Amino acid sequence: MKPIKLLAIATLFSTSSIYAATLTTKVTSKLEWTEEGAYFSSSKGDISIYTVGISSKQFQSLNSLKKGDCVLITAKDSKLTKQQGTISIMEFQSAKKVACK
Repeated sequence: MKPIKLLAIATLFSTSSIYAATLTTKVTSKLEWTEEGAYFSSSKGDISIYTVGISSKQFQSLNSLKKGDCVLITAKDSKLTKQQGTISIMEFQSAKKVACK
């Protein structure tokens, strides 16, 4: 019975990441914070991230971003689309610095 539970949990985690959206971009402005979000400009347009309820680890990954950093942003949103020049991320998961290409 225990192996079946472990398999079910592993399946749940693997399928939840299938629907995650990712975006790799270069930060072109200083990160700005408001009560509900973080905002910055990037090589792919302005990015708005809803941050209410994020963990301290998620906060640290965002707060470490500096102008000139290349970053891989992962979100639970099914896709990240630009509307009126801004990419809005409602279900932020992580921001990881990556090598610029």
